[in-house]
Amino acid sequence: MSVTDSIKSAITRGKKAFFRRVATLWQYVYRAQYWIGGWKYRYGGLAFASVLALFTATSFYWSPELQKILEARYSTEQSIVGLRSLIQNVGTALIGAAAIVTSLVLFAMQVNIERMPHGLFRRLSADRRLLSAFALTFLLAIGTATLSTFTEQSLLAHIVLSACWAIILIIVLFLYAYRRALVLINPLQQLGILINDTRREFRIWQRRAKRAMPLLEQEENADVTLSPMDSSHDLARTTFFQINNRWTDGAKRAIQHAMSFAQRYAEQGDHEVSGASLNAVIGINAAYIDSKGKTFYANNPFIDNPLASDGFINDTLEHLRKNIQSGIARRDEQQIEQTLQAMAALVQVYLGIDYSSQYASKSHAHLAAGYLAGAIESVVPHNMADVLLEGQRLMGNSAQYLLANGNPEDIATLSEKIAMIACTGCAREDYRPVTMEGMTQLADLTFALLRSGNHDINFAVGEVRQDVALVVKLFLKVPDTPLSSSHSTYLGPYYSSTSTQSLRARLTTLVNAISDAESDNEDAQTAILNIERWADGIYQTEKELLLEAIKAKSHFTFDVIHWIAGITEILLAVSNAAVCDDHTRDELQKHARWLIATLTWIPDDKETVTFIENFQMTETLFEAAIDAHNRGCDEIAKEIGEILLSWTFKGGRYQTGWGVLERGLCGAAVFALMGGDERTTELLTSVEAKLSDESAPEQDIRDRAARKIRERSATLYRDGHWSSRIEMGIAHADHEELRPLLEEIAQRLSPASAH
Repeated sequence: MSVTDSIKSAITRGKKAFFRRVATLWQYVYRAQYWIGGWKYRYGGLAFASVLALFTATSFYWSPELQKILEARYSTEQSIVGLRSLIQNVGTALIGAAAIVTSLVLFAMQVNIERMPHGLFRRLSADRRLLSAFALTFLLAIGTATLSTFTEQSLLAHIVLSACWAIILIIVLFLYAYRRALVLINPLQQLGILINDTRREFRIWQRRAKRAMPLLEQEENADVTLSPMDSSHDLARTTFFQINNRWTDGAKRAIQHAMSFAQRYAEQGDHEVSGASLNAVIGINAAYIDSKGKTFYANNPFIDNPLASDGFINDTLEHLRKNIQSGIARRDEQQIEQTLQAMAALVQVYLGIDYSSQYASKSHAHLAAGYLAGAIESVVPHNMADVLLEGQRLMGNSAQYLLANGNPEDIATLSEKIAMIACTGCAREDYRPVTMEGMTQLADLTFALLRSGNHDINFAVGEVRQDVALVVKLFLKVPDTPLSSSHSTYLGPYYSSTSTQSLRARLTTLVNAISDAESDNEDAQTAILNIERWADGIYQTEKELLLEAIKAKSHFTFDVIHWIAGITEILLAVSNAAVCDDHTRDELQKHARWLIATLTWIPDDKETVTFIENFQMTETLFEAAIDAHNRGCDEIAKEIGEILLSWTFKGGRYQTGWGVLERGLCGAAVFALMGGDERTTELLTSVEAKLSDESAPEQDIRDRAARKIRERSATLYRDGHWSSRIEMGIAHADHEELRPLLEEIAQRLSPASAH
């Protein structure tokens, strides 16, 4: 390296070091600004008052020195008269200024806040802090003017200091009144005041209820033992609220005011304020639930309980519903989405209601979820795909909350609504993303059910499975695209075997975790039981969807076939986990056996066989058999091997160009060798039986397949990168045993073609 290059390199390093040092200093500056801002927010007012008090005390402490100076300056009566006149004029001017400032500020504030609801206008236009500031200003101004009557020479220092501090305080009060007025006309601050006032009112009612409790409590029998089924309602508070049935009137008005804000500012396009208004509604509802405590009653399907209906919650949801209708009428998508988000947030808030019984249903959360689903349904005819996408996500999230805090069957309604809205993509092309999002949410719900700590998921997983089937069946009626399959794309979140975000990929991750779990892991045991319940009866649905996909000649057939094989593999993997008990193992393997058997229902006509083999049916069955064998599930592996052989002869009847007969028999031979001599004997017997069947392939097809098998047996040693699992199996098999087996199979197919 030359000297010049060294100098340039040193300069570059120096610049980098300098800029790094500057960047570090800036980070310290930003950190200091953040700290100072936080400190100012928390203690700024207190610090200002402390400094003002300190300066006031200091000034009066030095008043004797000031007295000496003033006595020397105002030694004559004439000079004192001039001081008296000055103080009087200043006081008079301050009175006038206070009147003018008060009028201007109050007028400007009223002009700005008179656009809000009347009740809130009255509250803010009579703000105590603002009126108190102006009242104190007038008093200080009058006091300043009054000081002119006490201008005696011995009191000059106190009079002058008092006048000076009165002027300073008046200026401070003017600034405070101005800032307070800005706060009062700020809609975000108005909403904050609204929430705080409502919370304060709730606290007052809580205190009243607590004070009245000794009068309303009933004597308890000490000999009675409560069971877990008994409720623990606060009966005294319930009685108090029934007696004072208008205790929520103030909160209802607050909800009305907040919703008025939301609608008005949404119409003006200020969605920041409208969103804050809806958040205020959520905050008021949270405060209401906290105040009411253990006085909520859940719906009972057998007994009509009038206390189960809550007027405050009903009014809130009705206000939100009307706001949705207003947004639809104006086609304001952002307003609609904000309101839907508020409904979903209320579902979560209502899930926190204490019904005083662990067996009580979350009826108010269900009510909010019903309003949410109904609101999203009302959007469907209005060409708002983005709103429907957001609605799908919100319903999915709400269902997740219901699952986490209630019973699994609680999600059935939302799951059905998600599926119904997802079906809109079948009718309109621009709604296709809605279908994809719906399948995503159904996949998420399925996975959440499998991970749920609740053991009773049979009904819920069955409903979600039927919802998935509904979407798939309807969407398969949509014409598929020739190059890129729309069916596979939009149904992929549930059925894709390639996406890392699909249900199968997440199940694989879950099963790997289960396989690594210790035998006493309760979470893993629960997950296994849930997987078994989910797999129970799954073959029926998948058989129907497979046949529908084949009928539609959809590329989605590929996804279904590989999904069936993949889920079979997952079920067998779970059954081999150390944490899985014997009974559950048997059930899982039974479900796996029935699921893979759905592939036997594929029609055997030439067109269907050719279409199915496009998706590597033979390879898929071979892989499934090998996987079952490797997992020690010999009986299931044997059954899959029989399915492979059956498909080989079913598809081998036709000349499709895929060489189904020879490839299938080669794969069957490789698989049979893994089971020993008994399995190979069974294979030859089965081949002989298939050849003697009426539906056996024609002789020319047999001859061609026999020649291909003989050619392959003669070239077993073949290097390369195999894209075929069967070819890979041939390469790794014992060639000394495989060659005679292949030749024997070829001999059974076509003895004449040996020459």
